[in-house]
This record gives sequence, structure tokens and C-alpha cells, in this order.
Amino acid sequence: MSLIRGRSFRASMFSLAFAFMITPAFAQRWAQVDPDDVPTDFVLNDIWVDAAIPEDSDAVSLAIFSVADTGKILFSDGGTWILQPSPTVNRLNGVWGSAADNVFAVGDAGTVLHFNGDTWEEQESNTPWNLNDVWGSSPGSVYAVGDSGTIIHFNGEVWENQESGTPRDLNGVWGSLSRDVFAVGDSGTIIHFNGELWGKQESNTSWNLNGIWGNNPSDVYAVGENGTILRYRGHTWAGATSNPSFVATLNAVWGTSPCNVYAVGQSSDLIGTILHFDGSSWTVQDDLVTTDPITPVIPSLKGIHGGSIRDIHAVGSTGFVMSYDPEAVLFPALCSVFPAGGTQGVAVDTVISATFSAAMSSTSITQSSFTLSGPSGAVEGSVSYNDNTAVFSPDANLAYETTYTATLSDTITDDLGFPLETGYSWSFTTTGEPGDPDGSCFISVAR
Repeated sequence: MSLIRGRSFRASMFSLAFAFMITPAFAQRWAQVDPDDVPTDFVLNDIWVDAAIPEDSDAVSLAIFSVADTGKILFSDGGTWILQPSPTVNRLNGVWGSAADNVFAVGDAGTVLHFNGDTWEEQESNTPWNLNDVWGSSPGSVYAVGDSGTIIHFNGEVWENQESGTPRDLNGVWGSLSRDVFAVGDSGTIIHFNGELWGKQESNTSWNLNGIWGNNPSDVYAVGENGTILRYRGHTWAGATSNPSFVATLNAVWGTSPCNVYAVGQSSDLIGTILHFDGSSWTVQDDLVTTDPITPVIPSLKGIHGGSIRDIHAVGSTGFVMSYDPEAVLFPALCSVFPAGGTQGVAVDTVISATFSAAMSSTSITQSSFTLSGPSGAVEGSVSYNDNTAVFSPDANLAYETTYTATLSDTITDDLGFPLETGYSWSFTTTGEPGDPDGSCFISVAR
């Protein structure tokens, strides 16, 4: 079974550009996968995509798994689709993996399957309840949630039941770490695991919630009925506008960064829809989908996932599979910078940060590729990267009332090695020197 996709990797150098207002480029065209390549016409309930560059290769390797009714499992390497032998006829509702040779699928009647790279085998789940979703932080810590508040945890050897504290059906699960996990369900149920116990969180909605995904522990999205979109910012859940007059139900949410999030579902007449969040607003992307044969109707969409900002797939009813248009060129870009370009009165003890549209290679973000300079030249500091965001921390306070320029080099790449389309520079000015209560001024030495 080949996992190699025939698409060449390339790294290029681009000229430096100054960017104050950042407008990232995102997937703007979707294409239906050739239906002749998909040997099914039943409902595809979920999808999981792995993208990697194997050693001694310059091509992106894709492994795409989609699960369906009657135990069907589809696989694609980015080219043709095949049905994989499945050990169950029960409906499969969720799929997640840590790698292409370590994938879990869950379904009705407590069904848990595991793929080792060659075959799917059934595992003892220790529950009779339907399981609706699965997510893990590592091969040795995987969570599955289901009906009647069911939560089971895989510790690398066996599945064990956990007390959820709710009788509601749980439909989605996601976390950032094994000790930081969210689950959502019927009647607005949201519960959180802190490493020891599951506790209820106030959702401020009574609508059923179907899917959850987060960019980091303090930026999490939940979606559900009546076009419901909730966002968690580290303290409370609040509603976000999705267009509920158009969308009846949202079934899944997934993204690559705070400014590149997708939600899929259907309208009241079961016509599929896809929404996109660019960091400031949600927009409907239905008119950007090309079907084969051409039709204005998209089937109801059930799941969405991607291996990168390019390799995004959504699945749904009647065996429908669509992907981001592979013919379009898409490079990682900036979502935002802090302080924003042109800002005046910046605190002298500030840190400088840049948030990207994709998961980036931490090894490409260094003191050479992320720099800060002032009138006296380069500012000494340290560079770190976490959760899509690079941070430059000056070794000492900046000078008062001084303009500084931050620069991101075009040698910075995403985690698949694709470079920024262009380098970026922006400038800001620090605050003036504070006055002393007796009328005198503090004296600082400009750097």
C-alpha cells in the first residue's frame, strides 16, 4: 500500500516585503473527488488526513481515512480511493490517528477498531454504548466519547471507562494535551478534563453540539444545531455569528490556525454547506465548490480534516468527498503580528509576536529568521514558537520613544517545508519616557 502522493515539494526564496495589514490567502476553491474513484454511495461520517514528507523524499505523502455506515472504511493516498477490509458491519462515526500506521475508528455498539499500517483489528472497548468521536494526544492516550455520557480512554494497552458527570449523548472530542480535553454533546453539553476529573462548563446554549476543535487550549470552537458556533477564549464560551438563517446544523469543525477555521454541515433541506473563518468573520463557501457532474446541490457534509493548509478534505452523504483544489498554490502566511505595524506608544517591556496560518517548522524560526532592529542596530533577544505563534523576547527593555522594525525571513517554513510566500517586516514605536512626580524625567539610554 503506497502512501506517496505525486506532488513535488519545493522551497523558494522571495523578495522581502513590508506588511502592515495582513490578509492571508486561504482555500478559495473546492473540488469534488471524482465519484468513480469512490466505491460507495452511503454516508461518510468522518475523515482523518495525515500529511508528511518521508525521509529521503521530496514529495508529500498523504494517508486519508474515511469511515462510513455498515463498517465501511475508505483509504486514499491522494490519488485513487479503495475500500479497506473492515472487521465490523456496525456504523463507524469517528476516526483519528497519530500517524498513518496508528489509526483508530469508533462506532455503534461500542465498536473500536485500530489500524497498524496493514490491517484493521477490533479492540475491546468495555462499553455497549454507541461511540461518536475519537481523539488522542499520543498513541498511548486516546479518548472516545458516545451516547449517555460515555467516555473511554486508551492508555496504550486497554480501554477504560471514565466518569463524565453527564447523562447526555456526547458527539465530539478534542484536546491539546492528555490533561486538557473537551467533549461536547446534546443540549449544549460541554465538559472538560483537567487530567484528573471531567467537569461541566457553561455553554450558554441549549442546542445540540456536534463537533469541537481548537487551535490551542485558549482558542477552541464548538459547532452544532441551528448554525451554532461557540468560541472558548480560556475562560468562558461565547456565541459567534455563523448565519443561522441559512445553516440548520453544523456537524464538524477543524482548522490550521486562529485565522483559518472551517465548519461543515447542512441547511434545513439537507443541502451541504461549508463555512470559513478568517480570524474576524465567518463566510459561506458553497459557491466555491465544483461538483462532478456539475450540480448546484452539495450533499450534507459530516466531517472535515486536513494534513496541512493544502490537504483538506470534507465528506458527507452519498459518498461525497471534496478537497481543497490541488491545482491552487498555497503558501503559509501571516495571520497577525503584535504590536501591529504602525502602532505608537508600545510598552518598552513588550514582546514581539507573529501568528501564522499554518503549523510551522520550529527549527526554521530562529534568531536569524525572526529579528528586531532599532536605530543602533540589531536588538538582542530570544525566539520561541508554540501554537502557530512565534515570539521574539528582547533581552532587556526597549528604549523609550524609539521606532523598531521586526522582520520575518522568507526562510521560515511550515511543518512540511513550504516557505512563506514572502518575508515580512513591520515597524512600531515605543511609548514616551514617563515623567517623575516632581516634574523631572527619568533618563534612559536609547539602544
